[in-house]
Amino acid sequence: MPTIWLNGRFTDEAPIIDSSNRAFRYGDGLFETVRICFGKAVFFHQHYVRFIEGMTLLKMEVPESWSFTFLQNLLQECAQKNGHTHARIRMSCWRDGAGWYLPLKNTPALLIESYALEQPYFQMNVHGLAIGAFKDVQLETGPLANFKSANALPYILAALWAKEQAFDNAILFNRNGSVADAIQSNIFVWKNNTLITPDVNQGCVNGVMRRTLLKHARSWGMPVEERVLELSELDKASEVFLTNAVQGIQWVEKWDDTQFDNKISSALLGKLNELLPVN
Repeated sequence: MPTIWLNGRFTDEAPIIDSSNRAFRYGDGLFETVRICFGKAVFFHQHYVRFIEGMTLLKMEVPESWSFTFLQNLLQECAQKNGHTHARIRMSCWRDGAGWYLPLKNTPALLIESYALEQPYFQMNVHGLAIGAFKDVQLETGPLANFKSANALPYILAALWAKEQAFDNAILFNRNGSVADAIQSNIFVWKNNTLITPDVNQGCVNGVMRRTLLKHARSWGMPVEERVLELSELDKASEVFLTNAVQGIQWVEKWDDTQFDNKISSALLGKLNELLPVN
C-alpha cells in the first residue's frame, strides 16, 4: 500500500470511505492533479488558487492551516515518502460529514496520493493524436465548469466514446455547440499566426497549464485570443494541441480529414520545460 495523506496524517493503511461520503453520494468535492519535478510541485501557485477558489464557490470552510506553503509541503512530502522524485500528485477534497442534499457541516476532508512518473520534464508525444467530436453530452457553462469537480461524467462518457471510435481523445462542446474542452485537457488552435483557445465562459475547465501557457505566450510576444471557438475553425488551423498540468502539451495530428504538424506546439513545450525546476 502506498503512503497517502488522509485527514491530518500520513498512513500506509487502505483508506476507509463510508457510504455517507459526500463525494461518493453527490460528487460534492474537488480535486487537483499536480506534477512533481525533482521533488518540487510545479506551477503550484496556480493549482492552489484554483483549489481555494473552488472550495469557496462550493461554500466549504477553508481551514486556516491550509496555506499555500502547508499544502505545497504536503504534496512534496507525499511524493518523497513514496520514493518518487518525479510524480503525479492527486489532491482530493470533499465536504466532510453526512447529510442529504443539505450538508450537516461544511468542513472539508483531504486526501493526497502520489503516482510515480519516469521523466522529470514534459515529453512531446511521438505520434500525433487523432481526435473526434463527442456530441452525445454537452458541457454546462458557468462558474462550476471551470473547476475540477468530483463529478466528471461528461468527460468519462467522452473517454468511453473515444475508445469505441478508436480516437486518442475527443472534443467536448457546450450547449451552444461551440468547442469547450477535450478529455482531461484544454484545447488550443494555432491559426493565422494566433494562439486561440475557448474562453472560460464556454464551459471549459480553467486548466493550470492553460493559464500558464496563456500568461507566458503573451510575455513571449505571441498573439493570443480567448474566445468562442467553432469546430469548423479546426479545418483551417495550422496546428491543434491539448494541454494539461501533467503532460504539458500533446499535439494533434488528425481531425476528420485535416492533418496538422507540431512546429509551434514543440517550440512551446520546450519553453515550458525551461520553466521547470532543475536537479
